[in-house]
Amino acid sequence: MIPALTIVAMLIAAGCGSSSHSAAGSLPATTSSTAIPASAAIPSGTASAASTEPTPSVPAPTAPAVSTPPTISVPTLAPGTIHAAPAALVTAVLPTRPHEGAWNVLASTAQGPVVWGTTIRPFADQPAVIATYATFDQSRLHAALFNGTELPGAGPWTNGSVVMPAALPALTAAFNGGFKFRHIKGGYYTEGRVVKPLLDGEATLAIRADGQMTIGVYGTDLTNDGSWVSLRQNLPMIIDGGYETVSMAHEDGVANIYWGDNFGGVLLDYRSALCVRADGLLMYAAVGRVDINGLTRALLAAGCQRAMELDMNGHWPQFITYTNPGTSSRLPVGLDSRMGHLERYASAGSTKDFIALFDPALLANGVVR
Repeated sequence: MIPALTIVAMLIAAGCGSSSHSAAGSLPATTSSTAIPASAAIPSGTASAASTEPTPSVPAPTAPAVSTPPTISVPTLAPGTIHAAPAALVTAVLPTRPHEGAWNVLASTAQGPVVWGTTIRPFADQPAVIATYATFDQSRLHAALFNGTELPGAGPWTNGSVVMPAALPALTAAFNGGFKFRHIKGGYYTEGRVVKPLLDGEATLAIRADGQMTIGVYGTDLTNDGSWVSLRQNLPMIIDGGYETVSMAHEDGVANIYWGDNFGGVLLDYRSALCVRADGLLMYAAVGRVDINGLTRALLAAGCQRAMELDMNGHWPQFITYTNPGTSSRLPVGLDSRMGHLERYASAGSTKDFIALFDPALLANGVVR
């Protein structure tokens, strides 16, 4: 039997012309994880000093305008209500590969599985596009925003560029934040400091003092009312209320905004996003090579009700789980073989912000602040 995420290496090799990928690693039973190491084309090593952050560009709109979605509230999951893996996703490309769309357990706590992963080919007309997803039960995890040396910079921070040694035994997963400040108008608030002013109407990743996390529209779904310890904005929402909202996003009165591109103005690239699914689970997605509309379509295909774009290009999109829970010897495992520099969050340090997820049972007082 082929492990659920082993298929991503097969798909990338077939769809993107990669010559080979290393075999999938297997995590111990305590994490029940079977993920794909970094591709040989994106070697692991020390964090690169080179930046591949997006450069402003305005993509041509390809999605029709839709009616304004209804205002929705920020959900709060009751602890202990979700145990099972999500329903399998359906790939758009036939024949279906073994285990494609089936969720594989990537990480568990003493209460059971908390992170699952899968991969599909979401577009029948673009079979080379690969989407990998990691969904997690945030009611059983404590989230914390960590601050990179360049983004936001301006330290010192309690949560700096690497997970502190005392919290390493509880580290369950980590994933990338958003664009550099010069590519967004929105703001950044954490540890009681407004690093960049928060703007109404912007997509916002929000973390409460108890470690619960969600995303919403600032000024509508949430505000800096004292209940949030971290607020990270990154462009407008791309899905809201189950509707795509890219075609409705405006900047200075002009349809569409700067959604980012690769070096040389290439719009089709490896992009990441965070969304709230219809079942209440949060989900990370890495999709490539796509423009903003392709990213949105891949998120809708996976059941996203609300979504915001995160970082893009090269090795910046990352979702990582960790072996050996309860110890300080944590080894990173990437969600798929396109993800490199896996040591960034737990040992080498990150130049850009990231979000880490912890098992609260293994944290002093259950929290990281």
